Amino acid sequence: QGVRIPTLGSFDVVPTQTQVGDKTVTIQRPTFRLARNLGGVHNLMDNKDDLPGNKELEPLKYAKVAMDASVSRRKVEGCILGTTSLLSHCLGKAENVALVLRDVG
Repeated sequence: QGVRIPTLGSFDVVPTQTQVGDKTVTIQRPTFRLARNLGGVHNLMDNKDDLPGNKELEPLKYAKVAMDASVSRRKVEGCILGTTSLLSHCLGKAENVALVLRDVG
């Protein structure tokens, strides 16, 4: 199931076909799409579709993340806001950005 994090973007896996020898194999490729508002602020290319096939994504469940991480919901929301703000700042300065998420995909 894909997930949408407001103001940051969307994460999902997308089936992609690739040629392996003489066979076509379908693999699940992790995909991230930057939120339109964040991309728009920095004049980045507007991608009309959030994800291929206009797939519906579930919003991030902040309460579940907080419970799994043993922190408050406010802390989770603050971390996501801080990450989004840092990403926006780096994009605004035209810096290269790598958003590394361990154990995802």
